[in-house]
Amino acid sequence: MALVPDCPPDLRVYDSSYNRGYTSPREQSEHRSRLLRKIHDSYRKALERLNARARPGMAARFLHGGGGALCLGLLDPVSNIVANTLVSRGEPGDLVHVPEDKLGDLERRSLDGLVAFLTRFFPYLTDCHAVRFLLLAGADLLAAVRAVASDLGMTRLGSSPGPAVEEALVMALRCAALAARHPDPDRLVRDWLAISGRLDDTVRLLADVRRRSPESSLDRLPNLLDGLPPPAHQDLWRRLTASRPPPPRRSVPHQTTTALNGTLQDALHGFYLEAIARLPAGELRSRLHRSLLVAGHCYGPLDPVSNIIINTIWHDAAFPPAVKLEVDVIGTMILHRTENCSLYGLVSFLCTRHRHLTDFDQAIYCLLQADGDLLLADRRLDDDDDAAAGLDRAFLAAATAAYHPNPDAQAKLLRRLCPCDERISSILQGSTGQLSSQDVQCLARLLCPEAACSEQPLRRFPHPWYLSSQTMMCKKINAALSAYAAMLSGEPMYELHTICGVNKYVSGPVGTDAKCYRTHVNFLATPKGTQFPAGTTPLLFFAEVCNDDDDDRAGMPQPFVCRVWVPLPCAGRVRCLYCDHMGIRIVHPVGEDFHGRKLEFEKMVCGEDPCDDDFDPAVDQPYYTNTKIIDHSRVTTERLNGRVEEDRLYNDPLEDSDGYGSDMTLMSDEYDSDLDSMADERHV
Repeated sequence: MALVPDCPPDLRVYDSSYNRGYTSPREQSEHRSRLLRKIHDSYRKALERLNARARPGMAARFLHGGGGALCLGLLDPVSNIVANTLVSRGEPGDLVHVPEDKLGDLERRSLDGLVAFLTRFFPYLTDCHAVRFLLLAGADLLAAVRAVASDLGMTRLGSSPGPAVEEALVMALRCAALAARHPDPDRLVRDWLAISGRLDDTVRLLADVRRRSPESSLDRLPNLLDGLPPPAHQDLWRRLTASRPPPPRRSVPHQTTTALNGTLQDALHGFYLEAIARLPAGELRSRLHRSLLVAGHCYGPLDPVSNIIINTIWHDAAFPPAVKLEVDVIGTMILHRTENCSLYGLVSFLCTRHRHLTDFDQAIYCLLQADGDLLLADRRLDDDDDAAAGLDRAFLAAATAAYHPNPDAQAKLLRRLCPCDERISSILQGSTGQLSSQDVQCLARLLCPEAACSEQPLRRFPHPWYLSSQTMMCKKINAALSAYAAMLSGEPMYELHTICGVNKYVSGPVGTDAKCYRTHVNFLATPKGTQFPAGTTPLLFFAEVCNDDDDDRAGMPQPFVCRVWVPLPCAGRVRCLYCDHMGIRIVHPVGEDFHGRKLEFEKMVCGEDPCDDDFDPAVDQPYYTNTKIIDHSRVTTERLNGRVEEDRLYNDPLEDSDGYGSDMTLMSDEYDSDLDSMADERHV
């Protein structure tokens, strides 16, 4: 991201600029060496504690007890090594010292495991930044977790509905054990779950070892853990964070822009899902989808969801469509582009209005501290800034950065609404449910009183075949939704509101044709029944469906559908390897199996290919790595003004004779080209 040149001097408009944000190879090597020295120092201290009064064979257990004495766990590094040594199940031997080569191997494996934990737990976090956070935390894994969460503005981590953060911790711990080549990863996970439920007892036992207690104390930890079930996951995060010191504030400043953006983009995506759910289905399908995707940005005088709604309705009234186009699918890539534009609009507003904000990351961090709410962030900054710029110029900077089609008009509207008309606020905030058609009409008159009262006749959409893929997806989702409703005794039937997220690149690419077998979908559906009044807010669902046209063929997997909830802003999210790779923000379920949730990450950290059982790491290059996921997702996450496939639905056919322009580079073409070259990449 960089300031746009040639702007008026009182405007500070930011635009994206591709920057991987990685430190230099020399710095990465230096940081890794320093972290290995810290890990080495932890092993030295652990050996001193273990060997001082240990019975013969304890050093051998340290090395050969299944090879599991890693600097990996949820306590401090030395305690992790001691605990992993005590619970290992190796047979005693005669070794009384630790050879340097074997100790060095343990240290390198420990580092690999620590990095794998952080990059599995935090989307958008690069390997080199994970090493820097671990170095800052002195190889203390949980301290590093808290430092990353603080630095990325994840103020609500652990607050989402359901045990999402606990599930993520467990899966990250298993990935860490696999990356570190632990001989029994499941055992390591079980031991640390048990330890987390008995932290006080474990810390006391490890303190006895520190004080060089009698030899009998060395058997007490495995005896404490054996035969007892692990504690419930739902308290895991609270117990662990309460046991660790707070992280240093802004520990690695201005080095994690991609990850900072990702945290805010996740929050903004949640706002858009809520706004789409509040718009009435008829108006959304017939015309509001266009204004939502072209001008429905989340900056304005109200909360983010209300801002999206008023910007959408105003633009539809002030600049009505010329073509009649009804859709059931909100284009995924164009929606993400709109969300990205909103992010840059928010930052440009704050940096124009508050001149002491001189850095893009500073503005992002202020927004994260306000849960993505511009109004709240602006008020907080007002307390420290007596020379704030005018709202009219700040809104103009926002509209310009967001590539609004009519930035001057939008800036004037938003300035006029400060403070917001009480009639508008009462309609938007009078009910948390879905707006009615009458509400939309009333808002349109209040926002744009000069608009013509009578609707102009619309031309027919000239390219209906562009909607064939949407028709097929709607057919799949309606069938899956009917099957889901039939399985739930006493549950109401549902009516599809809209499909609001599609990733067709799941379970692949496979073979020379780079085939992907499944699609992940988010959609909103309204429950039908007498117990649900009119205006009931649609519910959000996740579906995994087959990519073949005929899902009913024998042997084809049945679609999977379940309810999901939008994560709270800055609270983290459930990860999927395939959706992360495409940069598509699908809301995935907690505690449910889907392709891309668990096994695929585990194969990736082991250097294997999740989709190719014949993958040979000696010959082939893995298609999925943490670095490749982050780099590839930038096609979606950093796009502001480039064309995407769904643009062809909104081009004026009188201005664009071929339907979508001869110079257009479709995002789907970029993906398909990338997948087509996959086979060559594997054999480089």
